[in-house]
Amino acid sequence: MKKKVVALLLSTMMAMTVIGCGDNKDTKEDVAETEAVETTETGETPAYESMAFDLNAADYVTLCDYHNMEIAIDGDYEVTDQDVEEYFAQLFSTYGPFYTEDETKTTIGEGDIVNVDYVGKLDGEAFEGGTAENQNIDVYNNSAAGGTTGYIEGFTEGLKGASVGDVIDCDVTFPEDYQAENLAGKPVVFTFTVNSIQKEMTLEDVDDSFAKEQFNVDTVEEMYAQMRTHLESAAESSKLSDTYSAIQNYLLENCTVDIPEDYLSARVNDYETQFVQSNVSGDASALEDYLSTNYGMTLDEAREEWKSGMEQNISLEFIMETIAEKENVILDEDGYSTYIQNLVSSNGFASEEDLYKNYGYNDAAYGEKYLRQIYVDNLALEKVKENVKVTETNATETAGEAATEEVTESTEK
Repeated sequence: MKKKVVALLLSTMMAMTVIGCGDNKDTKEDVAETEAVETTETGETPAYESMAFDLNAADYVTLCDYHNMEIAIDGDYEVTDQDVEEYFAQLFSTYGPFYTEDETKTTIGEGDIVNVDYVGKLDGEAFEGGTAENQNIDVYNNSAAGGTTGYIEGFTEGLKGASVGDVIDCDVTFPEDYQAENLAGKPVVFTFTVNSIQKEMTLEDVDDSFAKEQFNVDTVEEMYAQMRTHLESAAESSKLSDTYSAIQNYLLENCTVDIPEDYLSARVNDYETQFVQSNVSGDASALEDYLSTNYGMTLDEAREEWKSGMEQNISLEFIMETIAEKENVILDEDGYSTYIQNLVSSNGFASEEDLYKNYGYNDAAYGEKYLRQIYVDNLALEKVKENVKVTETNATETAGEAATEEVTESTEK
């Protein structure tokens, strides 16, 4: 009936994907992931058994009392000043080194980073790509600061021993095999203006100028405020994700689902068919070697994983469809259209039709029917969340005591 649980949640765009990899995520997690439905080498679309089923989910589900649900989430969702400072320090280290003017130096020596403007001229005329301003270069290594980009031979030679404020002409000849044919093998002149000698910045050197250049804000305070907003948004998304996961786990543990065995077998077989198409070009005889090489699993082990995960997925699908029906949840076309456009853009599909074919075993009509149901299921999950009592257990210890906070959420966005 369906490819897999996609269930991209309205507010967070989380995906409830096939849980078919067990606990050893280092070696098995990708076994549950497949790509778009592909055709075989003969151009034929494989037959998918589950498409023949038309089941009413409510016939197989006994719901628990989901109106009075109590769940616990244990993430750390508070953002402190220390969190912001550590985040900035990580960014500073990752994207650095950064440089600032060293006012104690005026003459370029070995190891110095120098800030320059330059203009390159061929036969007295500036050529395209030969002019730049405010460039930090490592003179003695003939490269950009940090060694990320090397220059043509002799580019920085004339700067050795120069002083701040000097304007220097450097004669350079481009290599014969240079990619720009108009410059290959040609002698040119680069005119440098030495603006300053630089030193590597430390966190203590960060000032408003750095904030403006790197973060496009006027002050360091605004820079930190920007990072705090980012971290708080991430923490809120994490909290919401954990809440949805806890709700789903509660429903799976407390509702009863009696999945028809033939339907479960069909879904697992379809999953295997799709996995073969995506990973071994439709050659089922190569599947066992592929699983052994990439996941350290036998085919029987993989099938057990797929069956366990698919059973959980179908159970969650059936539960949410039953709740949606009981709560009379109705699809709104405008919201659904936005949901689909987000799926198309965020997953790189060329069109809605391609999206529907991907989730409909190459049948666009079937894929659209499936995604409409998933959208309604998400609305039902939002409705369930309105009455959930959430206990936050913060694992971070303060003054030697673990803090536990209990809150009841209205879930308004």
